[in-house]
Amino acid sequence: MAGEVLGNRFGPDVDVEVSCPVYPSEDPSKVLAMVDLVFGTSSRTAVSASGGRVQVVYAGDQALSKVYEQVRSRMTVSVLRRLLRQRRQDSSTSFLLNKQVAARGVVVLCETEAESPLGPVTVVIRTRELDRFIDWMAPDLRRQRRSFRKG
Repeated sequence: MAGEVLGNRFGPDVDVEVSCPVYPSEDPSKVLAMVDLVFGTSSRTAVSASGGRVQVVYAGDQALSKVYEQVRSRMTVSVLRRLLRQRRQDSSTSFLLNKQVAARGVVVLCETEAESPLGPVTVVIRTRELDRFIDWMAPDLRRQRRSFRKG
């Protein structure tokens, strides 16, 4: 499993909260299944499906394994890094995913809520080591290219 390969680099020092709207035409259990497809269930600590929203909380960075892998395979690491840095507030940051595409287990980043017609999947990350986390999750590829050219 992908999460096992990545391990849990930050241990319990990272909390991941995933939430998204559930419209009347949607089945809340299917929306939760979509969240499970992208983020897994192994590190899940809380689940709520009420008030027209699904909210799931995870302990550790293992829930981000699929995001970690897919932003690399889709070459969107720099976009994720920019979003994480722009949305930073104290010891937390966030990013948005397209909900419709996530239902197929595919990670597509959104810059705004309008880019996901069914409402975005909002991912909030909290950690005391936010800079280190961002550097791990979405390293600065420009810096790596410069150091590669020098060496």
